[in-house]
Amino acid sequence: MLPKIHLPGLSQAGFEDAFAVLEECRVDKVPVLGFTRPFFAPGGAYGNCWWNIDSALALLGYRWKDRAFAENSLRNFFDIQKQDGRIPLWGYDHVDPYNEEISSLPKVFEVAHRLAAESDDEAFVRSCYTLLERYLGWWLRFRRDEKTGLVSAVFEETFVPWLHKSGERAAVDTNVEMVIGARCAASLARRLGEKDSAARFEALAEEFTAAVNRWMWNEEKGAYYPLRLDTGRQEDFLMASAFLPLREGIAPKDRAARLVSLLTGDQFGWDTYPVRSVAASDPRFTVSEGPYQGNPSWSGSVWTLLNDGIVEGLKDSGYTELAGALALRTAEEFHGKYFEFLQPFNGSGHGVVRYAWTASQYIRLILEVIFGIEADAQTKTVRVKPVLCDRLRRGRWSAEEVALPGGGSISVYIENGKVSARTEKTDYVLRLE
Repeated sequence: MLPKIHLPGLSQAGFEDAFAVLEECRVDKVPVLGFTRPFFAPGGAYGNCWWNIDSALALLGYRWKDRAFAENSLRNFFDIQKQDGRIPLWGYDHVDPYNEEISSLPKVFEVAHRLAAESDDEAFVRSCYTLLERYLGWWLRFRRDEKTGLVSAVFEETFVPWLHKSGERAAVDTNVEMVIGARCAASLARRLGEKDSAARFEALAEEFTAAVNRWMWNEEKGAYYPLRLDTGRQEDFLMASAFLPLREGIAPKDRAARLVSLLTGDQFGWDTYPVRSVAASDPRFTVSEGPYQGNPSWSGSVWTLLNDGIVEGLKDSGYTELAGALALRTAEEFHGKYFEFLQPFNGSGHGVVRYAWTASQYIRLILEVIFGIEADAQTKTVRVKPVLCDRLRRGRWSAEEVALPGGGSISVYIENGKVSARTEKTDYVLRLE
């Protein structure tokens, strides 16, 4: 049974349609290029091939319907991970005209950590930890720059994709993912009783935090910019990834305040639609319509990938009102139109019409951010900490019959800003925050 939601601007039918999108993208006929268990393809013209980022992100939303499927599908990544730790970009593992081995923006760090946190299968948790440990190792060995301590990225290891060579450019989004990945690995190491490994990964997260702040922050402009490793200079390209260091406390408080001022100004469309991918004042800003066009579609369009990350960053940095407002706005704009991306001025949908990661992140924003539901299998607790904006502090809103790990459910109610919850048929302890 699917959760039942009541939120302004959203319908139950539209919410259930997000799960229908995932079902449409589900590939049950396997094996496919090393994946021996069912998985999610991106959708549309991308066909039935698996992709590192798409097939991982789809699991975040679908697990609220079927965690067993999500866990089993993640095991595909255990199987196809290369001996050196790399997880390929996609099933065919070749990107023309590149001869080098390419991976992807590593969102699988968080996906594997979240599924492990909700599982009481210790063998699965161990496998998730091994996946993260080995994958981080690949980034450190093959992409880390000795001078700066940052990792470089090529092709879709960053968005806007870098279409040249690895070793040339350190992107903000990729290096933020290194901090997140190290923290996820540290968390799983602690659960497994590996204190020394946990300390090592925490130290790695601090190393990347320091490197991002030293090499990517522009004091004059008040934002984070990509660094050209071949020239030692920052790129003058103002992208929405500039706000991702709000995550995990990477940006110190004074810098976070300047980022928020920039975010809520007129360059990224704060008062109209969710955040666009590039500042309107940037010379590379592009309005992309129709099919996915590569870099132009990442140079101004609205994507859930970026908005989801910014929401989490605002939460991490203490800007909960703004986080709640952006989460709700993103859910409203993509509700019932689970396109690959939106046009930044009129909100029309473009690219793939029924896109898996859009539908998945839409579900996640509602259940995990707005209603703040987070389960922990190790402690057998379910935490409820909604992220509310002013609109949600007025009226009555709810998410009911939300499935919990191991069976049972939770229902969360918000009435004029006051939060209550109840669980049914579960041994999980409820914790309201």
